[in-house]
Amino acid sequence: MKLMDKLKGGSVKSLFATKPESIDAGSETAFQSVSQTGTSARKKGEPYKQYGLRVAGLSAGELHTLLPYLQSVYLSIRKEQESDAKLQEALRNKLDAKKADLEAERQNKNEEIASSQNQQNQLLTEIEELNEELATLKHGTKERNRDAWITLVISSVLLVPFSIYFFIFYSSVGYSAFFKQFDIGNIANGDFTLSQAIFDSQAIASAWEDGFAELMFILFMPVIFLAFGFVLNRWEREDGWLKYIKIPTLITVAFVFDSLLSFGICKKIYALNAMMQLNDVPSYSVSLASKDEDFWIIICLGFVSYLIWGFVFGFWIKAWENLDLNPEKRKRMEDKIEETKRKLETERQNCLNLKAEVTGIGPKIKEIESQMGVSTRYDIGKIKLELNNFFAGWQTYLAVLNKPDIEKQEATNLFNDMIGSIQNL
Repeated sequence: MKLMDKLKGGSVKSLFATKPESIDAGSETAFQSVSQTGTSARKKGEPYKQYGLRVAGLSAGELHTLLPYLQSVYLSIRKEQESDAKLQEALRNKLDAKKADLEAERQNKNEEIASSQNQQNQLLTEIEELNEELATLKHGTKERNRDAWITLVISSVLLVPFSIYFFIFYSSVGYSAFFKQFDIGNIANGDFTLSQAIFDSQAIASAWEDGFAELMFILFMPVIFLAFGFVLNRWEREDGWLKYIKIPTLITVAFVFDSLLSFGICKKIYALNAMMQLNDVPSYSVSLASKDEDFWIIICLGFVSYLIWGFVFGFWIKAWENLDLNPEKRKRMEDKIEETKRKLETERQNCLNLKAEVTGIGPKIKEIESQMGVSTRYDIGKIKLELNNFFAGWQTYLAVLNKPDIEKQEATNLFNDMIGSIQNL
């Protein structure tokens, strides 16, 4: 609600209303103390709280008289400050000090900007130097890692025969398990040995005679198990929890595959040897295979071997990666360049923020300079303080009269509106 709307319909005479007829007996003494004089002018040296109490009594605390009194107090305080030479000098000095502080702050921030720009130049120089060193590393002579070189040589020596062994072993095992027909005529001394079943020097030639598909199957059989070892190594080098699921799954699949090959060969050996027995023998089963040492020998010759091949291959790969020390140095230098670039970007942003702050100080200094150009200045804080004291006295009288809470609240709202618009009065 606007201030003048609150005063609409008020009477000028009510500004000086006498004691109201309805007041409780307990407040009689208080009322006499504030209404014993008929003037509404503030007495010399009278505190504003006491003045507010007294004029509230003169107007019986009527709401429509509050604003004129507040305006009167406001203008009175302004006149007091206008005639107070010491206050005017103090306010002038306060503006000078505030301006000096802002100018010092602006100077400090300008120095920080200069320091930031110098730091940016240093970081740019550092980045250029690092880039030059990086280019030298990329095109310079390789620096060999001695330990990696030894590991590479040893693992290479191991991988070549291992790979040849895999080719011979799995081509023979594949042919024996899937295509070779075991003949009783092959039995030597009444027993068909494991070596006769596994190692067949004519496996490739025999597969060629059987057909092109058989030959390709035999030739690619070793590749399958070499691939198992390769994939095992690749997954072992991965990050994340998923590798702990994939690796056991791969090993399980490889073991099952090897077990089927071993079971097939051992079953053929068992059947051929059973033909030499006079008595009936049970059929070859998983239970019998688990107790058959030939079954486990074939698995060890294959499954365990390509696990070892996979580990040796992993050593070979790692040694090859670490053979040249330059890439590791390049990686460290690239990381340092990126870190320096981040510092540079942070410094640039900080410099922009400082420049924005300096720009914001300029208008503040101009505002102070405009205030310094005015002949008369006012201590707004002191004016509001005395107005608060005056209204505190007014509220005290309202309490004496036991005014309803709604009237007290209306008076408070009116006062708050006055304080809020005080600089526009």
